[in-house]
Amino acid sequence: MTNEQSLNNLARQAAQAKITPPHNLAPATVSFSTQGHLLITGSEDMIRLAAGQLKEMASITLLCTEAIRNTDSAHIEQALQAAAELPVYQTKIEAIKGFLGQFQVTVQHEEQSIELAKLTQKRASFDLILNLGENSLFSTELAPAGYFHLAPDADNFSDVISQLPDYIGEFEKPRYFQVNNDICAHSNRGQTGCTRCLDVCPADAISSIKDLINIDPYLCHGAGGCTTACPTGAISYTLPKPVRLLDYMQKLLHAYKEADGTQPALLFHDHEQGQQLLTQLLPQMPGNLIPIELEEISAAGQEIWLAALAAGATQILLLDTPAVPESMRTLLKREVKLTQRMLSGLGYNESQLQFIGAEELAAALPAQLNSLFTVIPDPVTSVAENKRDVLFVALDHLIKHAPQSLPEHLTLPAGSPFGQVSINASSCTLCLSCVAVCPTQALTSGGEKPALNFTEQNCVQCNLCERACPENAIQLESRLLLSDTRKQPIEIHADVAFECITCSKPFAPRRTVEKMLDKLSEHRMFQGEALNRLKMCEDCRVKDIFVDLTQNPEKQLEL
Repeated sequence: MTNEQSLNNLARQAAQAKITPPHNLAPATVSFSTQGHLLITGSEDMIRLAAGQLKEMASITLLCTEAIRNTDSAHIEQALQAAAELPVYQTKIEAIKGFLGQFQVTVQHEEQSIELAKLTQKRASFDLILNLGENSLFSTELAPAGYFHLAPDADNFSDVISQLPDYIGEFEKPRYFQVNNDICAHSNRGQTGCTRCLDVCPADAISSIKDLINIDPYLCHGAGGCTTACPTGAISYTLPKPVRLLDYMQKLLHAYKEADGTQPALLFHDHEQGQQLLTQLLPQMPGNLIPIELEEISAAGQEIWLAALAAGATQILLLDTPAVPESMRTLLKREVKLTQRMLSGLGYNESQLQFIGAEELAAALPAQLNSLFTVIPDPVTSVAENKRDVLFVALDHLIKHAPQSLPEHLTLPAGSPFGQVSINASSCTLCLSCVAVCPTQALTSGGEKPALNFTEQNCVQCNLCERACPENAIQLESRLLLSDTRKQPIEIHADVAFECITCSKPFAPRRTVEKMLDKLSEHRMFQGEALNRLKMCEDCRVKDIFVDLTQNPEKQLEL
């Protein structure tokens, strides 16, 4: 170990001793209650063998869902004698849902659909499910708490069987997330926009109910992908809250540099497999590798990574493990690739952010960590509350210290949560439907002036404006504008105000009135002089109708 590595190792130890990791002292929780009513599914031999070892359960229901595969006569004889007092039901599962303490299994019985728990136990649900069949009963990557799927030849078969009675009683788990529907870009006024969180949840815990994002806390495993995918911060992770993680990260880097450490690299890892791997590997790693433990690796997203670089870290590493669900791995690779593209466009090295496995960490990383990366001369220390604000504070800092001259903007892949809105001026009537649905106030009206303003920094490219536009006059373009103009509202379309033909009050864009005249000229309610009402403001239009009805009472009958 070189002298510099030794100094970095001492600096890391000093920083970790000085700065305490953030912990929630009393996190919000969700509660489960179980009495031990168990459903076992699979072949008859295996479900009987398992039931014979489970004497502590309140009740056991055996459901045969597949044929016996082990045809050894001695095995079959032994298996069928186990739990011989329990009946075995043979029917097809139509639907299954729920979680620990609340599993509902619908089956076919006498040509009708019925809840199996009601049929067998006179209960509304099962508390636990042990599936010994070949295929999982759930299609999700992460099955609900209380569901166990074991292959008949699984090495941990006996261990799981012996642990099942431990799931009887009252249990709590953290509520991993917080949802702010006020800034959610999912839907508005019947239009569907962003679906990023819906697309990535490995537990299928997220749904859209009455156009609002809803997360089932009982199904949620806290994988964190929804918070990483959410472009506005409407879904935020709470273990710990992002602002506390940012504060800890910045203080840790500051303490490391105060202790004369150089070229700090942060390694984000989860608290289970990641921690185990790190315990084995850290002694072999250079002293400038500083670990930061997360509940789940997906809980920290692009704004955290960029904030870490802006705070003085020279490299950010995300530790992959076999425990990371494939959907989370795909999400992280996509987000890392996008962020690398942004860093590269700013003149930084792509390898300053990496999603890396344990083998790569052990084999190739020491040489990387000893290489020199761009160091931010005056690290940013401000901590914003809002995800989008954190991201742009970090980006602005990285732009300010970029090691090369920069273009006006960076072109980004389609679907990126950054970009501009383009308007087809010949089609737009300034009806402002886009303004009505915009969740982030990226699009705003011109007030008394018939105009449409756009603030690019606020835009998350959710498509709501594009889908709400009745004239198909809106087009989105993914990009990252690097100048301060993205922070300011820019007029992207304007029109002359149409003045009321009676009182001369400006009341609508000229193109809107012209379009109404064209569309409604054949309507029976706007024939003759009545067509002029479309050229009046709301007050004059009401007065004109009242005068007309007073002078022509027969029209009241028509109405």
